Amino acid sequence: MIVVFAGFLVFLFCMYFIKNPYFTVKNIKIKRSKSLLITELSIGVIIFLYIIFAGHLGLVRFLLELIVVILFLLEMWLRVLAIESDFSLSSDEKVMLNKKAKKDFYSILPIFFIAICMFIFNYLKTLK
Repeated sequence: MIVVFAGFLVFLFCMYFIKNPYFTVKNIKIKRSKSLLITELSIGVIIFLYIIFAGHLGLVRFLLELIVVILFLLEMWLRVLAIESDFSLSSDEKVMLNKKAKKDFYSILPIFFIAICMFIFNYLKTLK
């Protein structure tokens, strides 16, 4: 039953990004690029797989955790590229939004580093 519920939530997660192809930075809507959309949908699928394999193989769970962290990091960097490729923005807006997106990206790097270390140390602890 939990798999059906988790699958339904992942389906809603994916449908939201397909229906809403914009993200906002400083109250300005920016169209998601195809690679950004694929990354966000991949995160939803991996979260679904993680829920299915949460109690099973430790290596599979560890790999899914690392892939999700890397995809979140990639998604934050792809926002910078999506701002640069959006032709509806003026050059002044692009500069301002790029600065904000890069600041957001660099401010979450320590969180990603801590999450990766947490997953690695947790996996090493389960090997003993």
